[in-house]
Amino acid sequence: MKKILTALSFTMVATLGFVSTANAETWSPVSTTDIVMANTVGSPLMISKGITLLCDMNATIDTDAAGNAQVTSLILSDPGGICAMIVFVNFPYEMVGGDNDLVTIKNVDAQGVTGNCFGDLTGTLNQATGEITFVNAEIPSNPPDDNPCIGNGVVGTTPAMSYTLP
Repeated sequence: MKKILTALSFTMVATLGFVSTANAETWSPVSTTDIVMANTVGSPLMISKGITLLCDMNATIDTDAAGNAQVTSLILSDPGGICAMIVFVNFPYEMVGGDNDLVTIKNVDAQGVTGNCFGDLTGTLNQATGEITFVNAEIPSNPPDDNPCIGNGVVGTTPAMSYTLP
């Protein structure tokens, strides 16, 4: 039976528009349409905040002509509908690439059944495939408590995203 992992707070609060002027990296491909981020390798994401859920994730990412990227929507789902009770608000969420292929989705703001989470979500990007792997990726509870939101799994981007550092 699936463990139910409730509120992985991918919830990020970001300012309006692309705020990546401070970012040194350049994302590609530039997209005037959405880049889709979804589960890969046939496995759902394991998400937890007091309870554990297995969720499918669909998100959209926009990149501007300057190579700045932001998540503009994020939805979790599962056959039982429990994952959909985790709601992400305050879009867009800025994406920042760093050394060692680290990717941070800034100011994720998630609201769930077992509580809310707010903060940065960090994973590792496979630059060749566009897959982002989250291993015990933690977003702090909001308000703070002993149950952060934690995510594990792999999501891919279509078309495959990558970034370059100066």
